[in-house]
This record gives sequence, C-alpha cells and structure tokens, in this order.
Amino acid sequence: MERTRAVLKMVFGINVLFLVLLGFSYPYLEPGTGSYVVAVITAALCLTMLAIVAVITYFDWDVFDPY
Repeated sequence: MERTRAVLKMVFGINVLFLVLLGFSYPYLEPGTGSYVVAVITAALCLTMLAIVAVITYFDWDVFDPY
C-alpha cells in the first residue's frame, strides 16, 4: 500500500496543479471558443481523476498488489 499511496499523492498533486492553472486562465477565456472547450474538458478530466483517487484512498485499495 505504501507505493500506491505515493503514486496517489503524486496524481492528486498534479491534478490540483492543473485545476489551479485552469482557474487562473478561466477569466481570460471566451465561452464558445476552442480554448474554452478544451479547458472545460480538461477540468472535467481532472475532477474525475480526483474522484477516482478519493475512492481508491477511501477503500485502501492496493493497486500494485501482486496476485
């Protein structure tokens, strides 16, 4: 579980970084443009990844557990 937790912390940090960067760029995007669409899709993907990280952490699922 130790390696899984380290990877989850890294994924969490990267997603939070992307969301912060998107938050700073959001006021400069015009709705309906291609950049706005890409920013919304990226935000949705980051939030989905954060939800997956939260579920894996909550259930203590060891992703790297050898079978």
